[in-house]
Amino acid sequence: MNRPLLVGAQAVEPNGVTIWGAVRKYFISNGVPMDYALFSTYEALDRALVGGAIDVAWNAPLAQAQTIIQSGGACRVLAMRDTDKEVTTVMLVRADSPIQSVSDLRGKRLSLGEHDSSELSLIPRHQLRKDGLDVDSECIVVELESKEYVPGIRHVELRTIMAALEDGTVDAATLFEPQYRQLVDRGRIDAAAHRVLWRSRPYSHCGFAARPGLPDDVSGQFVELLTAMDYSSPDIKEMMDLEHLRAWVPADASGWDDLVAGVKEANLEGGSWGVSYVVAQPRA
Repeated sequence: MNRPLLVGAQAVEPNGVTIWGAVRKYFISNGVPMDYALFSTYEALDRALVGGAIDVAWNAPLAQAQTIIQSGGACRVLAMRDTDKEVTTVMLVRADSPIQSVSDLRGKRLSLGEHDSSELSLIPRHQLRKDGLDVDSECIVVELESKEYVPGIRHVELRTIMAALEDGTVDAATLFEPQYRQLVDRGRIDAAAHRVLWRSRPYSHCGFAARPGLPDDVSGQFVELLTAMDYSSPDIKEMMDLEHLRAWVPADASGWDDLVAGVKEANLEGGSWGVSYVVAQPRA
């Protein structure tokens, strides 16, 4: 290419300039000219990617799946955080619940977060349907109060989900396991008060996607440089801490297969382009 590589991201984090400024500085210092652009929405980001206005997009899971669908697979997934690899969703019940198996969920009240949440709704719905349980026709899905994370992006807070589970508003609830485990480790959730009834099959979370037609040598160099970042470097450490990772790793494209299927089943292939985002790490 005869211009700098242009990487786009959604301006969901207040530290976006710090994060992407550090990435840009690193690439330039390694001989690869790079610029970045921040977008107000995932819809705008991914329209720019599919249309070729940017070369690479850093995407949330739902937006990533929609990009794959909208481009007919031409937007290849390139890389992701180590914390995005083979993540899982769990479904919890109270420790004293009589529910012992997925089949016992029939007729029960479930919390599945926002309807477009990749972690709490789309993947569990798809995988459970494959396993023989259609939660929409065989269970009662309870919609809990959601809050706006940033303008246009809503999610149900974990404390709201846990409160509903504990007071009996719902019989079972899905949670993003990395977030749940961190809160258990910090002593903010008593793991003994609940049981993991079901765990999803592993899937991939956020990722970098290439525009259609991005040359292989360019995408290959991007992944090579990105994955060579060293957490022990002070400038890199600050950026990685803000983005909740210790290393960038090559993407496993198959990690989004279940989400792509779930998005199609929910008729969310386009339009919203990723209006719901769950942070990989809980806030302090």
